[in-house]
This record gives sequence, structure tokens and C-alpha cells, in this order.
Amino acid sequence: MYSRRSRRHFSSSTSHRARFAVMVLCLGALSVVSAVAHAAPSTPFPFPDYSTVDYTQVPIQETGVVDVVADGDTFRFIEDGSSSYVTVRLLGINTPEVRGFYNKNRDEDMCGAVAATGVLASLLPPGTPVQLRSLSKESAGLDYRPQRYAFAWNPATSQYDIDVQAELASAGLATLFTLSNEAALSYSYALYVANAQAAGRGIWNPRFCGPPEQPDASISLIAHWNAGRNDNANPNGEYVIVRNTGGTVVDLSGWILRDSGSTAWFIFPNGSMLTPDDYRVVHVGQGTPGSPEPRDLYVGSTTALLANVARDRFTGDGVYLLDPSTAFRSWFDWPCVVDCTDPAQGKLTITDVNPIATSKKPSRAANEEYIIIKNTSKQEINLDGYYVAYRSATYPFVINSRIPAGKTLTVFIGKGVPSTRTQYWGREGPLLRNTSGTVELLSERNVLISSKKWLMSSGSTLFQLTRSTVTLAPVPLGAALRYERLPRVTAPNHHVAAGSKAPPAACPGICGSSRREVHSKCCGAHLSSRRHHRWWI
Repeated sequence: MYSRRSRRHFSSSTSHRARFAVMVLCLGALSVVSAVAHAAPSTPFPFPDYSTVDYTQVPIQETGVVDVVADGDTFRFIEDGSSSYVTVRLLGINTPEVRGFYNKNRDEDMCGAVAATGVLASLLPPGTPVQLRSLSKESAGLDYRPQRYAFAWNPATSQYDIDVQAELASAGLATLFTLSNEAALSYSYALYVANAQAAGRGIWNPRFCGPPEQPDASISLIAHWNAGRNDNANPNGEYVIVRNTGGTVVDLSGWILRDSGSTAWFIFPNGSMLTPDDYRVVHVGQGTPGSPEPRDLYVGSTTALLANVARDRFTGDGVYLLDPSTAFRSWFDWPCVVDCTDPAQGKLTITDVNPIATSKKPSRAANEEYIIIKNTSKQEINLDGYYVAYRSATYPFVINSRIPAGKTLTVFIGKGVPSTRTQYWGREGPLLRNTSGTVELLSERNVLISSKKWLMSSGSTLFQLTRSTVTLAPVPLGAALRYERLPRVTAPNHHVAAGSKAPPAACPGICGSSRREVHSKCCGAHLSSRRHHRWWI
């Protein structure tokens, strides 16, 4: 038991210049995060427009004081009227792990762990009044620790409005940690994370913890997070493509691949040498390395791990590549929230869709339906990182397949042997509705590249409309999430909790689609409903 500390005001300050890491890939045994992310939401989400949620709309569950900080996202809390503490896990973010706190994979502190713990300790020293919020009082994680958003007392405003999660994310010391049923404020924290990544703060700087190993290594990550239908029934349908995009050989032996959870990592085996443009495909499920394709590797999970996006709440995930010292070297997160453009926009176009199948045999009818995609640019385009979507069905292209400049690729709905010009969705029977529908080409960050709509008239005439997204001037990354305090706020060194952030409808940074839409509302004037600050670009 710990004795109760006397309540006092919090007046410490902290720097916002410590870099942060976006989303991490938890590959291996299923974590609490993954279990929740893939579970169907038990109740309708109360905030369908997740970009406008004010923190005051999230119910207060407990009020009390801090006993002691354990690590960057965990602290001991004593509720008013109690003499004993409970260990609280912050919602919305995940900080690097420290030795001795549920880190089963390392004997040392991870890069950024000490810095994150120091920031949280400066925000929540013993005795700090703090208010805990969550949509459900029953939300709990590892070892049944309560999961809560924490807001510290602000003497300048006489309110509990110092957003502890925002401080850590903005400092570049956390990745996003989003749970399907506790995603009320996830969009706000995703913006902080993305902004810290763009600025190279904290763990998003490979040199944050010292000179990096193989400093010239240039590695890209692309995650395919939607295995189609029931992800848990096909965990190998989730995978990460790890490619050497540099000009030198990279030795990935001992490097770590993970997502935003912390309970399971994938460590590359000895001899994992990547020559320029070479790659490995790390599947989430079980299998034999090198089979069926020579570049295939397996995490070994019996269930899916990568969180899917949702239409009525901000969910998503990220994958991260760490070198043996646990420095973050590359990352890929979804959905897009800042600078939602893609190099394939205006270059890859769905030129034709045939939804009409006349054969009575389902397998033949399936291959009478097809989708044609054209590369209208003057350069070959690699299709890794893109997929076709029709309603809830998705098709990721064959890994490392490419469309030459000016050429087309036809995707038949049925089964067959792929070639350089044709691929097969793999369906047993027809998929596309004859009367009307929309097929979309999307990036794995959920950015719309092209779409084709069709409508059968009463006279059996098929009308089609193609929409190809042309890349506009990108939203400046450094300006995507800045804030200006209004005069009555006098605590300039703390993130006062965000209020309503509804952007204008014409935001050019929106990425999404008609069926699998996850808006990335990343521009416009945002005025807090609590009148503490305003957002702008």
C-alpha cells in the first residue's frame, strides 16, 4: 500500500522538442491491442465524425492524484477517497518500453524509453491532481490495468486540461495506440504523431539514441493489413513488404519488425542480406521460411495482428522497423492523416470494368468479369502498396508486379495463373453487380487513386464513369497541426486538451473512398469549443 499524497497544483514545464515514433508492428503472439482491434465493435460508436470530438465528451471515470510514474505510458494513481493505488495505462499512445516493465523481449531499455519516462514524470510528479477519462469504465489491458486518457490539472485555467498523451506524441516519444471501442481521441493523437514524424523529433530520428547502425541503409515498409473477409481466418493474408530502396547492401540480421503493440516482435534471422531493390515478405501467420516463395518469412501468429480501418471511428495501425539497438529506421502507418497524396494519383487509372457475366457455370462467369487498370505515365509503376476494392471485398496485387509505361493490367474476378498482363482475384463465382457498382483503386494508406462507377440503364446500356485522383499541392507537413493559444491561456509549455477540430469540407488533404472511406481531415481553421486554442495550417 502507498500512502495518499496531498493534492497540489501542477506547474511544471516540459519541452516539445523530443521526437516521436508513429505506429509499430506487433508481429507474433496476439496482444491485447490486436485482440481488441480485430474484434467487431460491441456497440455503435458514439462519435461517427471522429475529427470533431472534444475531450470533454469522453466521460470522467476517476479523479485523484499521481503516486508515481512507472514508464512513459504507465503510472500509479490514487483515486479520491482511496488510500491504495492502481496502475493506469494511457490510451491513445504507446511509448518505448523500459527494462522491468512488461518488456519480455529485451534486457535493455528501448530507444526513447528513458526520455518518454522523463517527460511523463515531469508532467505527473507525485501528488499531481489528474482526471482519468474513457468511454467505458471497464476498459482494461495487460494484467487488468485500467486504460484511460489522463488530463492533469492546469492552474492557469483551473481545469483538468493538460493533455498528457498529446505532450508525449508531440515530443516524438510515442506511437499511436488505438483500440476500436476507445478510439474517441485517436484521430487527434494520430495528427500529433504524424507531425512529429515529419519533423524528425524523438524516436523518429534514427540518431536520437546515438549513431545508427548501417547509417546508409534505406529501407521501405508497406503493410497489407486487410486479409479479406475474416482476417483471423487468414493471418497470412496480412503481411509487410520490406524492401531495400538504397544503393548499398543492407544486412537485416537481428533487425526488428513490430506494430503498435509491445508483446511480440519479429526478428530477422541471420543472413538476411538485401541487395538494392531486393525485398522480403513477412507474413503475420505461420509457415516455413522460403516457402512457397523464396522471400517469404513468417511471424508465427495464429491470429491476425494488423488493425483494419473503420468507417465510423479512427482505427488503424503502423509497422516499424528497428535496428538491433531499437532505433526506429523505417515505418508505415495507416490510414493517412497528413499530406494524403500518392505518387500514383493521376498515373494509374481504372479504364474499364465488365460486370456482365453470361455463363451459367460460376467459375467461368467469374472470369467473364474483369477490371482493367492502365499506367498512363511514362515510367513503370510497382503495384506494391495498392489494392482493388469492391464493397467489402479487396484484392492486393501479386507482390512485386509492375505495369510498364502506357500499358494495362487486367484483373479477372475468377481463378487462374497470373502473368505480366493479367491477374486473378481468386473468387469461386461472380462478384460485380450487373446493375450498378463502384470499383476503387486504393493505396494501403487508404488514399483513393482511381475509381470506376457503372450503371445499367433500363435499355440494358452500360454507362461507366471513371474518377482518377490527380495529385494536388501537398498540405505542408510542418503546418498540419500547429496551434495558437488564445490570450486567456497562460500555460505556454503544455498542450491544453484539444477541442472541436472540424475542418472545412473542401480540404484538399482528404483521402478516402466511397466504400472504404476514412477521411483524413488535415487542413482548415479549427477553433476549440473550449476556446483555449485554435488550429490552422
